Amino acid sequence: MNNRTYGQNCGLARALDILGDRWTLLVLRDLGMGPRRYKDLAAGLPGIGTNLLASRLKGLEEAGLIERTVLPPPAPVAAYALTSAGEELRPVLGQLAAWGFRHGAPFDAEDMTRLEWLIQGLFARIAPEAADRFGGVVQFSVGGESAWIGPAADGVRLRPGQAPTLPKISLNTDVPTLLAVVNNDIDLADAFESGAITVEGNDGELESFISAFSPARIG
Repeated sequence: MNNRTYGQNCGLARALDILGDRWTLLVLRDLGMGPRRYKDLAAGLPGIGTNLLASRLKGLEEAGLIERTVLPPPAPVAAYALTSAGEELRPVLGQLAAWGFRHGAPFDAEDMTRLEWLIQGLFARIAPEAADRFGGVVQFSVGGESAWIGPAADGVRLRPGQAPTLPKISLNTDVPTLLAVVNNDIDLADAFESGAITVEGNDGELESFISAFSPARIG
């Protein structure tokens, strides 16, 4: 990706030769939620600069982690997407997100926040078999944003926006509550009981969701 290398026969060093530059992991984070146009990536990375974003995309493409694609109709425009090698990084990035929530700087209300980023901390701790056991899509609505989680052939899929199929359960809450759940500061079941998270779905589906998706249960 660049001419710099740690010069070590170590898997971590070799990975950092490709991934260690500033903004690189955040580009991959956003592409892990589906193909994105250049302008959409730029909007989610304020401060990166157009030349630097172009450089990072070129390097990731040369490294075989992303590829150019075309979005399906009704907006058939050029975009970037993860390759199979890039897809392998999604669980790693999710675990880093979860670690960052637990051990990084506290939440800052003045910093940019997106629902899909917060859900990554929860998404990282959802085992594919748990999603299969639940057997449906979970729709989140938080502060005017929406995102969904559901089972996929390659594990668990997280995407922004409205789910393409009817959700099995829909959750509504605010950013501080979701952040507290992601950080394990409050139990998911307690958040439902207190009304901090409201749910659309029957009691059996709610119990199934808590059993399969609760961070306290899945580590």
